[in-house]
Amino acid sequence: MRQWYLSMGPMYCIVLFAGAVRAAEPDIWTASAKGDLDAIRHQIAAGADVNGTFVLPDVPGSGGTPLHIAVLAGQMAAAELLLERGADVNARAADKHRGTPLHWAAFTGRTGFVVRLIRKGADVNAADRNGYTPLDAARHQMGGKPAKAAVVSCLREHGAKSRDEAAAATGTGIRGAYFVNGEIHVNTYGMPESKPLTSGHWDFKPSWSKTGDMLVFFRRLRDDPVVTNWKTAVCVINVDGSGFHQLTDGTHTDFNQTWTRDGTNTPIWNRKKPETGGFCVMASKVRNKPGQEIALTDRSHHTWAYSCLMDGRILVQCDHPRQGWGYFLMAPGKNGGQPHFERIDCELAKEGILDRVSVSPSERQVCFEYQRGFKYKNGGRTLCIADFDAKKPAITNSRPFANEQGANRWFAYPRWTKDEAAIVYHASPSLFLYTLRDGSTRQVSTNPRADYRYPHCEATPK
Repeated sequence: MRQWYLSMGPMYCIVLFAGAVRAAEPDIWTASAKGDLDAIRHQIAAGADVNGTFVLPDVPGSGGTPLHIAVLAGQMAAAELLLERGADVNARAADKHRGTPLHWAAFTGRTGFVVRLIRKGADVNAADRNGYTPLDAARHQMGGKPAKAAVVSCLREHGAKSRDEAAAATGTGIRGAYFVNGEIHVNTYGMPESKPLTSGHWDFKPSWSKTGDMLVFFRRLRDDPVVTNWKTAVCVINVDGSGFHQLTDGTHTDFNQTWTRDGTNTPIWNRKKPETGGFCVMASKVRNKPGQEIALTDRSHHTWAYSCLMDGRILVQCDHPRQGWGYFLMAPGKNGGQPHFERIDCELAKEGILDRVSVSPSERQVCFEYQRGFKYKNGGRTLCIADFDAKKPAITNSRPFANEQGANRWFAYPRWTKDEAAIVYHASPSLFLYTLRDGSTRQVSTNPRADYRYPHCEATPK
């Protein structure tokens, strides 16, 4: 988090002001930076937007409103004038962090501005795009220790909480299932965990049935440095911890299980074919015994299932013997017949890999991991949302929402909430919730010493 805030350090301030004063005439941002009250009045009278953001090309972090700039420059009279003329005390900067003026005041250690902004109605617990509050900013500001202590004290007096404190106190109201140190938990995201649903084993990737009462996951029975050499068992358990049973015997490599959405509550998963190293799609029924599973795809070519549709089709990646490699909607064959594959039109797939694709509950969107190039790797992927048309079918209008810069970290497993308002994902070792409405991101795992992975949401199969 310290590194995150230091991206707004002294060099950024110098570049911002230097860029602003290069303007031929004193615009409202330059006037705010210089404390030129006459120029501010002139610009407002001439129609300048008192809440407009100033973005410098090629300068990450720029994008403050005049009030942000006045706070950053320490121009109290300019800030007072801007507030008097309608500046939004809770305005968001147009940078990647989306902080408020109070975030900027806290970060720079300007106690007087913190006090004044709070008196004008600043939200002391406003969360920026990554869920950080002004208190988080104050704890990592670039001023000296006395200023830091004064700002922290002032914020605390007005009820400020850190991101982690806010999460622990309120949670998110969104239930999910996820992995913590090899155990499966069912919990409200943002709240501390209680007793795990499973323990004493290594259990992975729970997927919650559409009916909301069961999870399907896989249990690792034999480890190996090469993940695709693991031996696993696909298991089902009720979300209250009862009804555990295995669907497979643990002699296969079975991965990435989920449920159909067609009303049959059918568990499906991907099984490695030892003779080729590829995978085929398997299915079984709740309460079936190991050995009763069936193959939905031909073992002669690789097919990997990602997510299901309400009409029974499955979104897959496939190296089809006639249609070639790509992404398809696969309709399983009836009565043991051959499945039908319909290629999904996706320009993005021509440049890289879409992985761990999840269809939204409305089936109008998908979220996924994206990796440029075709050499498989986990680290450095960008998480994206795209429009989805199941009729054409097509995946279009992709836009990133996490790790756009491609930092070499494991960003993975984006999954929808039931109301489609947010996406939960892991940036190992933590869990995060991205809200579509405002583009904010909040950490929702609570134990900094635990390894969180594979989040999922209630009654929302991947």
